Amino acid sequence: MISDIESKLSIKEFLVKKVGLVEKEIENYIPRKANQEWIENALGKTIFELDLEAYSQGVNIPVWDLLDRGGKRFRPILTCLCTEAVGGEWGEGLKVAPIVEIIHNGTLMQDDCEDDSQARRGQPCTHHKFGVDTAINTGTIMYFWPMIKIMNDDFSLGNEKKLRIYDLFISELLRVCSGQVWDIAWHHGGFTPNESQYLNMCLSKTGVLTKFACQLGAIIGNSDEKQYVALGKFGQIIGVGFQIQDDILELTETSFKEKKGSIGGDIHEGKRTLIVIRTLEVASEKDKKRLVEILDSHTNDEKIILEALDIINKYDGISYAKKRAEELVEQAWDEINLVLKESNAKKVLKKFAEYLVDRKI
Repeated sequence: MISDIESKLSIKEFLVKKVGLVEKEIENYIPRKANQEWIENALGKTIFELDLEAYSQGVNIPVWDLLDRGGKRFRPILTCLCTEAVGGEWGEGLKVAPIVEIIHNGTLMQDDCEDDSQARRGQPCTHHKFGVDTAINTGTIMYFWPMIKIMNDDFSLGNEKKLRIYDLFISELLRVCSGQVWDIAWHHGGFTPNESQYLNMCLSKTGVLTKFACQLGAIIGNSDEKQYVALGKFGQIIGVGFQIQDDILELTETSFKEKKGSIGGDIHEGKRTLIVIRTLEVASEKDKKRLVEILDSHTNDEKIILEALDIINKYDGISYAKKRAEELVEQAWDEINLVLKESNAKKVLKKFAEYLVDRKI
C-alpha cells in the first residue's frame, strides 16, 4: 500500500523508489539464461533435445541487452497504482505488472527495425547488434511470453479473470500493430493525416499499452465496470499525451543533448506528428511545400533538419502540441476523478498524468 509519505513524493522520486521491485519481478518472467524448465513451461515437454545455448543467444541475451539499458518502467507502475486505486493490493498488481513492460520493449525492438533506427537508449539498436532476423523474431516472442504465467494460472486468478486478461491482450495487441500501420504509411509519404486521424493513431500505437496497463490493474483489483471503462479511457489518453510529449522532446535542444548529437529523428523519418500536422495547417504555401519536401526526403543533413525545425517554430507547432496534450490529459482526469474513491494511489495517479506530459526526457 502506498503510504502518506510516498504519496507526497515527486513522480521521479516515486519511480526511483518502486522501480527496483519491477526489475526483480521481470526476471521471474524471462531469466537471463534459458533453462529447460522455463522453456517447457511455455512450449510443453520436448520429445527430443533443447539447445539452451542457442535459445539464450536468440532470446534471453537480446531481451536483457535491451531491458538493462533502463527505461522509465512507468507502465508496470501504472498497473500497480490502478490495482490499488480500485481497492486491490499493490503486491497483487506487481505480480502481473511485467506483462505490459515486456510487450512494450518488444514493440520498441520491432519499431526500431521498421524505422531502421540507429540507437536506442544510448546503444546500437537490437537489429544492429544481433541482426534483423533476431530482432524481429525476439520482438514477437516478447509479445507472447509474458502471457504464459496467465495461461498457466501461476497467480491463481481463476478462469474469469484469466479470460478477461486474454480478451484485453488480444484486442490491445491488434490495436498496437494497427497503429503502426498508419504511422508507417504516413512517414513513407503521400499521406498527411489531419489532427483527429493522428490522435487516433496515437490511441492505437502508444495509448494501447498504457490502457492495457491500467485495465490490467483494474481486473486484478476487482474494479467495477465504470472504473474499468474509465481507467481504460484514462490510460489511453495519457498514452497519447506521452506520445505528443515524445514528439516535442524529439525536436528540442534538451533532447538533442540527451541523444548526444542525434537530432530530429522524426524529421529524418518523415513522421507526420501533431507538431507537423498543425504546422502544415497554418503555414504559407511556400513553407508547407518546403516542409513536406524535407520530410519526404528522409534527409540526414543537420542543416536541412534545422531548416524544417525553423519552419515548425515559425508557426508555433511545438507550443500548440504541448497545449493540446495538456487539454486531453485534463479531460481524462475529470472522468476518472468521479469513479475513484480518494486514496494515496489516486493522488499518485494524478501526478503521473501531469508528469507524462511535462517531462523533460
